Amino acid sequence: MTQQHIYHLNPQGRPEPMQEKPFDAEADLQKLVAEYPYLLGEQINPDKPRRFILIRQEQGIADTVGGGHRWYVDHLLIDQEGIPTLVEVKRRDNSEIRRSIVGQMLDYAAHAKLTLSVGDIRQAFEERVSTAGQAPDEVLAELLQEEPDADTFWQQVDANLRAGRMCLLFVADGIPDELTQVVEFLNEQMPNIDVLAVEIKQFLGETGSTLLVPRVVGRTSESVAAPMRRPPSQPVHTEATLIDSFAAPLVQDAVRRLFKVAQEHGANCRGRVSSVTIRQNCPAWNRPIAVAWLYEPDAVGWEGQKGFFFGAGNNTAGFFESLPQNLRDLLETWVNEFAHDEFATRANATGIHSYAISHADAADACNIDTLAERLDKVLRELRNLPPNG
Repeated sequence: MTQQHIYHLNPQGRPEPMQEKPFDAEADLQKLVAEYPYLLGEQINPDKPRRFILIRQEQGIADTVGGGHRWYVDHLLIDQEGIPTLVEVKRRDNSEIRRSIVGQMLDYAAHAKLTLSVGDIRQAFEERVSTAGQAPDEVLAELLQEEPDADTFWQQVDANLRAGRMCLLFVADGIPDELTQVVEFLNEQMPNIDVLAVEIKQFLGETGSTLLVPRVVGRTSESVAAPMRRPPSQPVHTEATLIDSFAAPLVQDAVRRLFKVAQEHGANCRGRVSSVTIRQNCPAWNRPIAVAWLYEPDAVGWEGQKGFFFGAGNNTAGFFESLPQNLRDLLETWVNEFAHDEFATRANATGIHSYAISHADAADACNIDTLAERLDKVLRELRNLPPNG
């Protein structure tokens, strides 16, 4: 193979030849991807670079729901659209890069859709960045390039994951022709999934300088020209569109009443694809607290339930244990108010304690009075709860 050279102008203005040198170990290339994932994103689409956050290296994937980890993908990244990205890193001289890595990656993707929990993904991200001395919301703000709504972002991640919208990336310091052909074929045939390879070559100079030259592989003219590589993101609800989604006037009136209570307390009604979340700022906590999730008619919430959900949480494991004691006590009291209601059904999830109430039951005259009074009380108490109380 002909040795490739590029040239770097040194401080004296003299072109310095840079000689291609393979990475000494896969671990070196893996570390590079983990610390500087933008090396991948800018190559995938230069006109609209894909920005990434690292969730975890060596992300475990189970082969059955609730089972132990069977496989470990080198990196799990998430981009600014909430698309999960699975990354496998190999050196060019690793024999797996020519055949077995493709089957491996398809196994990862098929089972990740079924077994990965967005609550666990979010927890892994928040723990990693907090350990690094960063604030999760600040990292999300840099990713999204706007003030983040963390709950909405992670809901979008979950929606993409369940719909099988992913990106599969093979990264190496040399991509063989066999892998290129497979990647191009898969990328054309799988409209919901981007399948690409990124080659990162390393060049060393006589004075010790290093250059990295990334190149994307797998974009054929047909796939680039395709009008839609992924389904567009669904619009999120406003208060008005959620009300209009119900045909029954009594249910519409019940939703209006709950929104009115939220507005009276300055609570935030945050639209999502299939629901609106009512959240209240609280001096005892550094972020809004979600206390109600109002789902549209046919949407399914936690534990397969439909309707309106009243409770607390943020889809992060250990959420309640992380709260200051006064806030934890307040929220537990709020959730437990529904425990003896005949019209309420327990519906928990990772980092969520809640009760589901059907739309018809919520619209009952007596029940909506109770729900509005309870919501009024918890929003007022959250707003007035002092820090470190």
